[in-house]
Amino acid sequence: MTAGRTDTAAGSSTAASPRPPVLTAPDLSRLRDGAADELAAGEMVEDLRLAEADLSGAGLSAISLLSCRFSEVFADDTDLTAARLVDCRLERLSSTYLHSPRSTWRAVELTGSRIGAWEIYDADLESVLIEDCRLGFANLAGTTLRDVLIRSTRIDELDLSGIEAERVRFEDCRVGTLRLRDGSLSDVDLRGLEIRVVSGVGSLAGATISGEQLTGLAPLLAQHLGLRVEDQDDGQNPITGSKGVAEHDATDIR
Repeated sequence: MTAGRTDTAAGSSTAASPRPPVLTAPDLSRLRDGAADELAAGEMVEDLRLAEADLSGAGLSAISLLSCRFSEVFADDTDLTAARLVDCRLERLSSTYLHSPRSTWRAVELTGSRIGAWEIYDADLESVLIEDCRLGFANLAGTTLRDVLIRSTRIDELDLSGIEAERVRFEDCRVGTLRLRDGSLSDVDLRGLEIRVVSGVGSLAGATISGEQLTGLAPLLAQHLGLRVEDQDDGQNPITGSKGVAEHDATDIR
C-alpha cells in the first residue's frame, strides 16, 4: 500500500495543528529484473528489481541504490553503513539485525517488513513511509527526519534521542518503550501512537499529543518537574484517583 503520498494533508487544520508530512512516491518506472550479485559496497545500482533474494551477511557499506524495488529479501546482519537509498521501495524485508548508521533515505517506502534490531542512528531520512512493519528495537539516535510517516507499525523499543524531526507523524502505531533525550521536534504528531513507557518525557517539547495521552503522561510530567501533587482537603487526587500525595509508578519513567 502506497497510501500516504497525498492523504497526509487530509483534514482541516488550525494554526495550532502540526503540519503533516509531505511524501513523494518513489519513481520506479524503469525497473529491470536483476540479481543479488549486482550489489557491492561502494557501487551505484539503478532501476533494479530484486525478489526473493538473500543478502544476509552482505557488506554493502556506501552503496547507492537509485530507483530500486526489493521484495521478500532476507537481510540478516547486512551492513548498509553510509548507504544511500533514493526512490526505493522495500517490501516484506526480513532481518534479525540490520546495520545502517549514517545512511541516507530519500523517497523510500518500507512496507510489510520485520526487523529484529535496526541500527539507523546518525542517519538522514526525508520523505519516508514506514508501514505495516514489526520492529523489535529501532535506534534512530542522532538521526534527522523530515517528512516521515510511520503507519500501522509496532515497535518494542524506539530510541529517538538527539533527533532533529520535522513533519513526522505516527498513525495507528504502538511503541513499548520510547526513549528521548534532547533533540529538536517540530510538527511531530504523536496522537496516533500508543506508548507504554516514556524515558525522557521532558524532551517531548514540540510534539503534539492527545488529551488522553496527556492524562496518561501527567504523573511522569509531574515527577519530571518535581511537582508534589496533593489535595488540600483530603479529596481524591485528580491524577491518581487516590487520596493524598500522588503515587507515581517508577517503572514508567527513566
